[in-house]
Amino acid sequence: MFPKERQKGEEPIKFYHMMDANIFQLPLVRFCRVCVILYYSLLFLTQTILFLYKFESLYFAQYSCTYFFSLIVQLYYNLLLPIGADTVQSFMGEVRWWKTDSADVAIEKMIKRESFQSIIIMVINAFFVGIALTAQAIPQNVDKRVFYEIALLEDIFPKWSAVLTTIHRIQALLVRFFTMVASFGQFLYPFYNSRFQLYMLLYFIKNINEKSTIDQWRIEQRLLFCFRIYIIFSKASRKMLKKIEVVSLAYQVLILVWSISLASYVLLDDLRQQNFRFVSLSLCGLFMLVILFQIGQDTEDSVTRIFDSLVSIEWYNWNESNKKIYLMFLVSALKPYRVQFSENYSLNYNMAGQLLQSAASVVLVVYQLNFM
Repeated sequence: MFPKERQKGEEPIKFYHMMDANIFQLPLVRFCRVCVILYYSLLFLTQTILFLYKFESLYFAQYSCTYFFSLIVQLYYNLLLPIGADTVQSFMGEVRWWKTDSADVAIEKMIKRESFQSIIIMVINAFFVGIALTAQAIPQNVDKRVFYEIALLEDIFPKWSAVLTTIHRIQALLVRFFTMVASFGQFLYPFYNSRFQLYMLLYFIKNINEKSTIDQWRIEQRLLFCFRIYIIFSKASRKMLKKIEVVSLAYQVLILVWSISLASYVLLDDLRQQNFRFVSLSLCGLFMLVILFQIGQDTEDSVTRIFDSLVSIEWYNWNESNKKIYLMFLVSALKPYRVQFSENYSLNYNMAGQLLQSAASVVLVVYQLNFM
């Protein structure tokens, strides 16, 4: 009945584990991260001084979109990336992860199939990210009045502007590609592991009862085992989400400010010259959101199935001690589990529907302002 814990190197998704545990710890990656932080901090500080020096509303509205977006990127590099990496490592260390063959053959095949599907998702995501970032890196006539970094380099170093802006575009393409792909995998890694673990836990819960005879001692051991594993998993996952919730609150405020600045930019400029940029970036963001909402909903459904399986267990022939353990387990599983980053926002289909309605309204407004 009891599964074997997996050892190092036995992860079901080794590609995700490599990004999660190894890439961000490499000395070269750490050095590059420090260089990127210093470079963008210098540009951001210079542009802030220019905003205060010129103090013009039109000038601020022109560059506020990329200005606040760079602030979001700074927050990611300085806060979310290190906190996220430490949080995921802590979560993965607290839970006792099982080998994929701990349950029956059908579940093992399902885990292998979904592991392969997750690699396909990463490849598709890398494709969309590469197309979107390449579109941003290709020079256009409007770049100087859109990207404040390009405007700064051209104004401060006019003789070297061609070389410096080219270097800037290349490093932005490479750094952002690596960051977006790796961070996406870093986020998915614990949730895929959690889903696989819940699949196997669900199997053990369904097989708590003996098939032929009623052995109260074995039932007690199986109940305690499943109950203990569920409690450890619940505490570790809620602790992980609680840590990220603080950072996500700051992100929500910044994204709101960025959305307002984007609306100001839309009112001031014509987007026809940047159709491909906006479409490719929108498709990239849409794909990521769809996957994240699906992962959140699947995790929520897996926990719900655990409660449903507990309810369907034939417990009425158990002794009083086992019934008490069963009741405590049932009450613990009764609490809804959501991949929640704040009190009002969860990664599930309900939130996806609300976001889709809001996005459709924004797209309609942008279309009316620029194409009618």
